[in-house]
Amino acid sequence: MKTKVPFTRRCVLLVTVILAVSCVIAWRLVELHVVDSGNRSRIAADELIEKERIPAQRGIIMDRHEEILTNNIQSSELVADRYHLREITAVVDGLAYNQVVHSEDWKKDEDPVRRRKILLRKRAELLDNATLKLSKEEKEKLRSQLDPKDAQAFRLMDYDRKVCEYYYQLHDRLVAEVLYPFLSHMEVSETTKDAKGKEVETTRFMTREDIVEKIAQSAVTAHNEAAEKTGAPKRTYRNQIVLARGLTQDTAEKIKAALSQARVRGIMVQSDLRRSYVMPELMGHVLGYVDHENKGKSGVEAFFQSYLAGVDGMREYRHNARGQILPNEDDRYLAPKHGLNLRLTIDMRLQTICEQELDKGMREFRATRGCMIVVEPQTGDILAMASRPSFNLNTKEVITHEGTFKRGAIRDQKGDVVTGDFNFACQTRYEPGSTFKVIGVTTALDKGIMGIDTPVNCSPFSVDGKTKPINDGRFNYGVITMGQVLKKSSNPGAARIALRCKWGNFKEYIKRFGLDKPIDIELPSGRACQLADGSNIVNFSRIAYGYSVSVSPLHMAMVYATIANNGVRMKPRLIDKIIAADGTVYDERPPVEVQRVMSERAARDLRGALFSVTQAKGPAGRGTATAAAIPGFRIGGKTGTAKKVKDGGGGYYEGVYTVSFAGILPIDDPRLVVMTVIDEPRPRNCNAGGGTVAAPIFRAAAERFINVLNIAPSEPEEYEKYLASKQENQATKP
Repeated sequence: MKTKVPFTRRCVLLVTVILAVSCVIAWRLVELHVVDSGNRSRIAADELIEKERIPAQRGIIMDRHEEILTNNIQSSELVADRYHLREITAVVDGLAYNQVVHSEDWKKDEDPVRRRKILLRKRAELLDNATLKLSKEEKEKLRSQLDPKDAQAFRLMDYDRKVCEYYYQLHDRLVAEVLYPFLSHMEVSETTKDAKGKEVETTRFMTREDIVEKIAQSAVTAHNEAAEKTGAPKRTYRNQIVLARGLTQDTAEKIKAALSQARVRGIMVQSDLRRSYVMPELMGHVLGYVDHENKGKSGVEAFFQSYLAGVDGMREYRHNARGQILPNEDDRYLAPKHGLNLRLTIDMRLQTICEQELDKGMREFRATRGCMIVVEPQTGDILAMASRPSFNLNTKEVITHEGTFKRGAIRDQKGDVVTGDFNFACQTRYEPGSTFKVIGVTTALDKGIMGIDTPVNCSPFSVDGKTKPINDGRFNYGVITMGQVLKKSSNPGAARIALRCKWGNFKEYIKRFGLDKPIDIELPSGRACQLADGSNIVNFSRIAYGYSVSVSPLHMAMVYATIANNGVRMKPRLIDKIIAADGTVYDERPPVEVQRVMSERAARDLRGALFSVTQAKGPAGRGTATAAAIPGFRIGGKTGTAKKVKDGGGGYYEGVYTVSFAGILPIDDPRLVVMTVIDEPRPRNCNAGGGTVAAPIFRAAAERFINVLNIAPSEPEEYEKYLASKQENQATKP
């Protein structure tokens, strides 16, 4: 029995010891996770996580023949991570190394173990210098004063703020010294005032102070200090600060080595893919461009941003405060999902011709703005779309028919800066003039109100007996057929045709042609056509010949495409297919028939009348677009000439016109519809008109289209004679 007593005591003693140890461990856990969460955050901060972005390939854009129009060029960007740059344990690591590396002890002793001890002592010294010596009660009081949502405040709770700010300033300067040799050649834009006090944008090279300013975000600090006094809302700091973009791989590797050598943390060199355009001076408004974040800002780049962008991947690393990578099974890797590719309906062969001939014609006729649109009538495919002014897709320089200019360097007649961003083909609204006369003729033919050979009185007349008579200037064509009204482009004739059809019927065909709605295309296209109140007979008569109505060039191109397609209106098509990165078709977009606008017979009669417009002989004499004719080919079309409306309305400018020509090639079996609109031409040797300005530009482009597309002439011998004569004339030129 005596032996049991000591054993029992030993058991009690053992249980007591175990209980005491358990209580100590439990209290420590409570202290770490509840009482002393600030210390826990600081310790956790010693094991930092860095994420490397793996950029997704932005989808490629190609033309209908799969000619590549865009590229993604591998480059790098330099990013400052404010989280790490304001993490005291990371900052002191860089400061400690760059202080001891210049000390005598470091230079004398090359042993890596002893050097490491020197570095650790300096690091501990810096941390100790910044650490607050607080009791538990003082810590608790300080903790209660902090905003629970302010994670950084809790991380820095144990440190003196003033000392930390001093360390941050030293570290920012250290970063600037390391990076400056690689960034000193980069330009920085700033706004200054000239001698007259006018703001002028200038450029200079980056300095060390610029780097420090970007990292510290001094403007935000100054604002927040002022906000504390005034009670105004505070601004938040950006955690990711881009210091430089478009770095070459060689420069990126050198920067990485320099940062590693200086033990600087918080500056990341990330892989980046920069968008580049193969033919940057062509098709600017159709393709559009992306910003510095690779987000589409205009054109199909913006419209199909969600398809093209893809999803970036990510690689995650864990490392300690000394920058040593800590292998961890929780490290993550997410592969990027590349963007989808777009195949356009654009034919770059025709696009190139349009841009070249548009520039050439605008130079010859000294125009301000202009566009050319080529449509395949059977499908509604947009084969080409060129507008001026435009812009260089890579440099954003402004492109006009006179050359290429630095952005902001040229201004229009109103004094506004010309950027080239405005797509004249889709976004402008202009009074079309005589190209609009086909609406009335279509109404009369399709409703059976008049036939193509019905006589029409084209003598001047006043619709209400009060207003100025509608006339054809110095011409009086008398009585001619409705088809000849288009050939001679008679205003009184067009007005009488429309008035006979009545406003209700006329308005019905405006809707059938889709002019009452915005054009349905994947580009910025503005509004529907604007009409004066047609129930007013004076307004109605003007609408009949293309005044008191404003449309876009693309609207009018689709009107003539409908006539060329035997009266069936197609949806304008810019996107052929959306293709995945592996080549599979994600989305195919076939041609869409909207509706039948007129009977085949009405369309055929209309095309016959439009053919007469380009002919120099025949009934009623010479047409208004003989300059569009190509010997050996049957080409149809319609000219348009309209005075420009004054800004804000209230009449028209004298001698200032918008002229146009809608061409169909060839008229019997239409392959192409080409809409050419030239704004404010100032020809030297002729009057400004659709037949004298727009028609010759069409012809120059059409001759090249014929060769590219191998369009067969209707009269081969006549065409061969024309080519021989043309070559002979060129040979005799000096």
